[in-house]
Amino acid sequence: MNVMVAASEVGLKTHVSWEFVDIFRRSAADQLPRAAPSESCAKGEMCTGGSICDNDSKTCICAADHLIVDGICRSKDATPFAAPGQSCSRGEDCSGGSYCADGICQCDSNHFAEDGYCRHITSRSSEIKYVAGNGLRFSSKAFAPRIPSTPCNETTCRLPDCFCSLTGRKPPGGLAPNSIPQFVVLTFDDAVNGRTLPDYRELFETVKYRNPNGCPVKATFFISHEWTNYDAVQWLFQQGMELASNSISHVSLEGTDANRWLNEMDGQRRIIAKFANANEEEIVGMRAPQLALGGDEQFEMMSRAGFLYDNSMSANPGVNGDPFWPQTLDHSVPWDCYDANCPKSSFPGIWTVPLNQFYGTYLPQIDSFRRSSMVRAAVDLNTTVDQLTNMLFSNFDRSYTASRAPYVLALNADLLQLNGRNTGMQALQRFLEEVLYRKDVYVVTLKQLIQWMKNPVPLSQITQSEAVKCSQGPLSQYPAIAQRSCSKPNKCMYRTPGLGSQEHQFLTCSPCPDQYPWLDNPIGNMTP
Repeated sequence: MNVMVAASEVGLKTHVSWEFVDIFRRSAADQLPRAAPSESCAKGEMCTGGSICDNDSKTCICAADHLIVDGICRSKDATPFAAPGQSCSRGEDCSGGSYCADGICQCDSNHFAEDGYCRHITSRSSEIKYVAGNGLRFSSKAFAPRIPSTPCNETTCRLPDCFCSLTGRKPPGGLAPNSIPQFVVLTFDDAVNGRTLPDYRELFETVKYRNPNGCPVKATFFISHEWTNYDAVQWLFQQGMELASNSISHVSLEGTDANRWLNEMDGQRRIIAKFANANEEEIVGMRAPQLALGGDEQFEMMSRAGFLYDNSMSANPGVNGDPFWPQTLDHSVPWDCYDANCPKSSFPGIWTVPLNQFYGTYLPQIDSFRRSSMVRAAVDLNTTVDQLTNMLFSNFDRSYTASRAPYVLALNADLLQLNGRNTGMQALQRFLEEVLYRKDVYVVTLKQLIQWMKNPVPLSQITQSEAVKCSQGPLSQYPAIAQRSCSKPNKCMYRTPGLGSQEHQFLTCSPCPDQYPWLDNPIGNMTP
């Protein structure tokens, strides 16, 4: 059988030729005079605090049903908020991961207040600095020289800090495939908003799916900034989902340097932390926008910025081949990496979780399958629920009956809402219902997967593994710094003449920032 890439990986990399206009045109707009909510914008002033210029009154106005409080737009039905360091003596909700103590919003002993939210104390020693109007920068030059990667040395590469195999198909810890769990990882891509959240609520709001140990299944969400509502991201965080970075602009970063990757990925991590009230230090994973790898520049940024893993690299094991296991980038990857921007150097301790290509719709006219890292790109628009369910299981069986490499599903709204009939959602629900009847299958996040790989145990001991133990979400893990999601979020509106759309808005349980968060100013603070 001739197996071809009918749905090319290249087709996933939608190159939007913004180059660096998204920084510099935005910076030019920032030089305009500013006006607070209720002030005049008749002379072209940029409205701040989540307000926008009304064409009729030429006044900066807030969204409907919002009030102006201390120069910021706030939902009139929401509980008043206070940032770290501000008073909460009148019942204000503390934002940014802070909690109310002695009438003041405070960070706990492991965090400190910076940029309006609580950051982990390890951030104090970080070499990443924010330069007003120019975004994030490394405070020192890159590590030099880079060391070229070499094939796996299974003798010197030892867990928990290093893992590889010459074939890429061996489970960690010397365990036999039939003695370990089959891990399934649900990953979701792109913005979280009113279009995508209903599907996520359908899957996770009530506990429909449990692992054999009784714990609810969790998923990993790669969040991009533009068009995301952060009250929805906060809801995901409160459900115990893993949050990871998918960039701010969501354009291909091929050919850009480590500083651009830093602004996109660490900048988005900070945006999620501040506006979704999530723990910044818990956001350790990333996926390149458009699945376009950035070569050594990307992975150097990851190493210096404290990321743990990447989930962007495509691997093609073949229609009948054994899928590949994740490994650290101490050594070169064993699968063929056809992307010109694959890493060439060694990056110790950085994990790459490959996207084993999904074999989808069979094309009899060319005796070939559609295949792609993203499930949606591998299936036809008119695929039925039964057909897609069968595809999910046939790809699952490639791992389950062989190396038991993790079955990582790269999903998105286009797949779940396939053909406008929720075809993908129905197929995914059928798959989960059936596969979780098996006592050796666990649905986990990517971070849980790596935690298990660092300290692998056989299925007979899996209930003792910290990686798969039940978590009730951040309210139990971090009770001092986690906020519940809100029913009346603040609607923050901005004029954004330097970006692709002239206006942007988002919802958040936190206070609206002065400006729309972007690459040059991820926190949205007023710049000089």
